[in-house]
Amino acid sequence: MKKVLILVVSGLLWLSQNGFSQDTVDLYPDHPGSLLYWSESFSAPRLLKIFCLKVNLQDPELELITVTGEDPDGVGPAESRLTKPFDLVSKADAMAAINTNAFTGVPNDHSIGIGWYEGRPVDIHGMVVSEGRVISLAEEGRTTFWLSPDRRPHIGNPGTGDTVSVAVSDWFSPLILNDSMVPDSTVHTHHPRTAIGFDDSNRWLLMMVVDGRQPGYSEGISLYELASLFREHGCTWALNLDGGGSSIMLVREPEQEVRTMNRPSDQKHRPVPVMLGVKKTER
Repeated sequence: MKKVLILVVSGLLWLSQNGFSQDTVDLYPDHPGSLLYWSESFSAPRLLKIFCLKVNLQDPELELITVTGEDPDGVGPAESRLTKPFDLVSKADAMAAINTNAFTGVPNDHSIGIGWYEGRPVDIHGMVVSEGRVISLAEEGRTTFWLSPDRRPHIGNPGTGDTVSVAVSDWFSPLILNDSMVPDSTVHTHHPRTAIGFDDSNRWLLMMVVDGRQPGYSEGISLYELASLFREHGCTWALNLDGGGSSIMLVREPEQEVRTMNRPSDQKHRPVPVMLGVKKTER
């Protein structure tokens, strides 16, 4: 299926007539169209591989979830342990999931080793709520994506009177707020990215991972270009999540095992503290 993508980037016309979308995979055929996966490829303005999930937030047999690693110290500064993405998906019995919040090490961490290794205790940046339970508090300078109990999506930090069932937070910048593009169009840093968005119907959530830092395969995308992609997909709200080596999308196709759909830039899975996923509703 041929696809033409037209984006305005820094005053220049981005026109890729060599872009194409792979056939869409229905991940929940019992409810056709409620959970869809597809990938997109573009050769201009540079090589790009893009991976997409679209979930019907109002389908009563599907639910959006956040799943985190183990809290290693209770009331201490760490909120999660870095955990293999496959283990988080398995823990939640998710049908699909992406990485979300950024993270840093905690003070006085005496763990053995350096770097972002499995099991390392970390402080999650920004708000995380799982099944109504606050895992990490909102932070100044971070923007939250959250669901209210009626499954209505929001971008913006919840108020004191709001009830939050699911929440994750951005890294660096929102992309689109009330149909207004947020990123600076003159900034041309291209990285792997993970992001989410929705339109004014509040019915659908689009999750997207763009691979990068891999010449000859996918070179990465700027924040402004990413916002433009979400707008091309009909989103009026969108939020950039943690990216780089953490960007990952896992999918369980019908009657198959979970597999990695994108190609992480580290050439391996980086452990993460939290993921946003979709699972069948427990009854």
